[in-house]
Amino acid sequence: MTDKTVSILLIEDNPGDRRLIQEMLAEAANVTFNVQYAERLEAGLECLGQNGAEVILLDLGLPDSQGLETLRAVHDRASEMPIVVLTGLNDEMVGVRAINEGAQDYLIKGQVDTQLLRRTIRYAIERKQAEERERRLQMQLSLSNRLASLGLMVEGIAHEINNPLASVIGVSQILTGEDVPEPVRDDAKTISDNAQRVADIMSNLLAFARQHRLERAYVNVNDVVMAALEVRARPLDGGNITITTRIDPALPSTMADANLLQQAFLNLIINAETEMKLANGKGNLVITTELVEETIHVSFADDGPGIARANLAHLFDPFFSTRGVGQGRGLGLSVCYGIVTDHRGRINVTSQPGQGSVFTVELPVVAQEDRAAAS
Repeated sequence: MTDKTVSILLIEDNPGDRRLIQEMLAEAANVTFNVQYAERLEAGLECLGQNGAEVILLDLGLPDSQGLETLRAVHDRASEMPIVVLTGLNDEMVGVRAINEGAQDYLIKGQVDTQLLRRTIRYAIERKQAEERERRLQMQLSLSNRLASLGLMVEGIAHEINNPLASVIGVSQILTGEDVPEPVRDDAKTISDNAQRVADIMSNLLAFARQHRLERAYVNVNDVVMAALEVRARPLDGGNITITTRIDPALPSTMADANLLQQAFLNLIINAETEMKLANGKGNLVITTELVEETIHVSFADDGPGIARANLAHLFDPFFSTRGVGQGRGLGLSVCYGIVTDHRGRINVTSQPGQGSVFTVELPVVAQEDRAAAS
């Protein structure tokens, strides 16, 4: 059986402590630890930016940083990674404070053996994964509640705006065809164009607010992906965007509304295309379908500018946009979220500034015999 490989970043300046930890990790059975070393905080942060790690073993006393400030610096850079603090102080309060500051666990140097070290690393990874799952579930629940409340409010407001808006559009269009001075005609056209833009926004809002009953059928998600690409083929070809597809031909079918899924995929493609064009004028988009633990995954990986960590939690909020005025209304990703969750699926994003983004849609597999129950 092939040993599992775990990547570790050890930030430790003491050569003796580094060698001891390396020897203990080498003794572990059924697992191979791939260890990177850094002697200073600055070098450790640089390693995190380049390669990442599954777990970080962190000495609090480094030549360029001391105490809990060391932990805070690493946690700020890599809050998604589990951190195990190494301390030479036999002081339980130091460990408790470190956990309160974001560490998963702590070890006291000189009181560690192979079993304890390996068990601590394993538990740290498992706890961090559990925390991440809980965080995503809470975010999805919170967002679903906000979307439901907003949908009810938006539908009422949109209806109130549409009636007077229709009058503005109608009168301004009449004026553009009348025998009036050219400046008046130009002003009327400006009014008409901007009123129509508001009408389009209202139309999108109503589409966002209304709950559509899914028209489920047994579909192959690969076909839905290719249909979305066919719709967007010309704009992508003309925009210096290269698309690579990695389609799993053995992907199982599932029950879904093909039209709504196509809309969600199309929105993700357009979003990636727009970000790459705005940042670089070109880009690469890799679309992958695969089966992961009995769940259909469709990922959209771009090499665009990436997303700041502060923005990740708000990406699917209605009207949230990092683009300039007129470059986006902040509804595309919200619509995607609604469609995917209506299919009992999930949509996740991983990204770092300067390293592109990966949006992953996860859909449940519905077996042939479960078709009636899913309809």
